[in-house]
Amino acid sequence: MIKLPQVDASRPSATSIARAIRGGTLTSQEVVRSCLERAANSEPNLRAWNSLNASSALSQAQQRDREAPRGLLHGVPVAIKDLSDTADCRTSYGSSAYANHRPLMDAACVAALRAAGAVILGKTATVEFGATRPCKTTNPHNSEHTPGGSSAGSAAVVADHQVPLATGTQTGGSIIRPASFCGVVGFKPTYGRVSPAGTKSYAWSLDTIGGFANSVADVSLLFDVLRGAKEACVDQEWGAPRVGLFWGPFAEVATAPALDTLTRVVSACERNGATVREITASGAFADSLNWQRTISQYEMGRSLLAEMLAFTMDELGADLHREIESGQALQEVDYLRAKAAGAILAAELDGLFSDIDVLLTLSTPGEAPRGLHSTGDATFCLSWSLAGMPTLNLRAGTGPQGLPLGVQLVGARHRDEALLRFAAWVEHVILSI
Repeated sequence: MIKLPQVDASRPSATSIARAIRGGTLTSQEVVRSCLERAANSEPNLRAWNSLNASSALSQAQQRDREAPRGLLHGVPVAIKDLSDTADCRTSYGSSAYANHRPLMDAACVAALRAAGAVILGKTATVEFGATRPCKTTNPHNSEHTPGGSSAGSAAVVADHQVPLATGTQTGGSIIRPASFCGVVGFKPTYGRVSPAGTKSYAWSLDTIGGFANSVADVSLLFDVLRGAKEACVDQEWGAPRVGLFWGPFAEVATAPALDTLTRVVSACERNGATVREITASGAFADSLNWQRTISQYEMGRSLLAEMLAFTMDELGADLHREIESGQALQEVDYLRAKAAGAILAAELDGLFSDIDVLLTLSTPGEAPRGLHSTGDATFCLSWSLAGMPTLNLRAGTGPQGLPLGVQLVGARHRDEALLRFAAWVEHVILSI
């Protein structure tokens, strides 16, 4: 592996790589070759790539080294979740039914990355259509445990330091959960902040594009590019935040180590000057899980109808076939009721941010479960996805099985930049514990 300036070579930082390439002390080809080498060494065990496009990536890197900087990620390698279309690489959406599918053009998020000068390294493994059947990827900390899903491959390759940035999508918990299980920063923006055009969707009211990195600074840079910014967001001086501690109505499903980790983070925030107050869940919050699932299932039944008609049950998988049928059987009146209730909950949650800056809660009930038959419990993610709120996972500790434990920060809708700034503050606090 090459030695990257100002950063451990085994833990490449997108921010440092971009700066070094722009300054002429590092080439994109050097970085890409290093990433490809690590990916090749890890892939037999991690199984995180659906398509690792080495020749194309090296060709892109050569072109970046010949030209003037295009944008914020010039020459920086990025992995793409295999739900987003790529014109130069097959896109299977995690399904054998699309094994040989080659889109005509890039998804909007991929186009934004290319416009910023990023090098697309390949397509990461995903749960089929981001919905049901788990993919082949293992947890980079212990291959007998799930990496989470649906953005399993993206979280895993970032955690394994194969690539500094990767895209992901979230309908329920598909960014925050694998970020927690794999021990990386995962960021889901406010619903609608990033264009979903060209990314396979099954729940149009919920699906949101975000991504993974190993620091808040890097995931902030990724968000700048995905939203079309030409310059990185310049941070102002921010003091310690007003934190709302949210145990929620689901604390009983959390493990003792996860709860202890959240308590330690809260105490560290207070020691560093944050004001903390507990936030009580409204009575409707417990029902929000069912509302999210109703919306997701109803929309899946309509979004994936074409696949059910075009492909056999063997090609799609019996579980997905049943999910689509179940979604079709849901009544529109129940769907609209869930949508209305979700909108009321979102307005209630917006009101909390009149006197707090960020909510702090759990990302998952605990460490990644053993086995690859399930992607784990998304209980602590579903309500925020329903409300369309921006959320971010930070690694905050290690559980008794030696696997990561995360905490989740939740921000006010459309105040993503503020959430990222406060998350950087909390990240610094966690590193000092």
